[in-house]
Amino acid sequence: MFLWFIGGGVLIFKSVFKDDRADLRFLITGLLFLDFLDNILALRFIGKELKLITHSLFFSVLVMFLIMLLSKRGTLIRKNLLLFSIGLYLHLFLDFMWLDQANFLYPLPFENKEIYVQPTSVTIFLELFGFSYLALKLKTIKLLQKFIKQGII
Repeated sequence: MFLWFIGGGVLIFKSVFKDDRADLRFLITGLLFLDFLDNILALRFIGKELKLITHSLFFSVLVMFLIMLLSKRGTLIRKNLLLFSIGLYLHLFLDFMWLDQANFLYPLPFENKEIYVQPTSVTIFLELFGFSYLALKLKTIKLLQKFIKQGII
């Protein structure tokens, strides 16, 4: 899923935070980062144990902790990095990770008794929803250019 993460994540962010000046390019990077990192780990033939880290709550909390620790309060860099971190959390939510406790709560010792497999029809519906939302928000070339240059939808 690609468009579901972007469209759903932007919709949730704009509904909850109501920040019209946020650079959503950082949010979208965070929304897509976990799957990108998973693909890199898969290319390096790293075992399933290490891949569990990327889609765990522990990883997202660690990233936010490091951002808060290493960035200066009130700076644009911190604000943008926090948008990235929010994107990580939204990715976990939109990926239904709470249904897989062994992965979501890694490294806590939970056994994975049932694996949630999303039906293809649900995946197609979610992708169409994400596409529809983005098409509605970026319906003109001018709006698309504004998003590319400023990150504002």
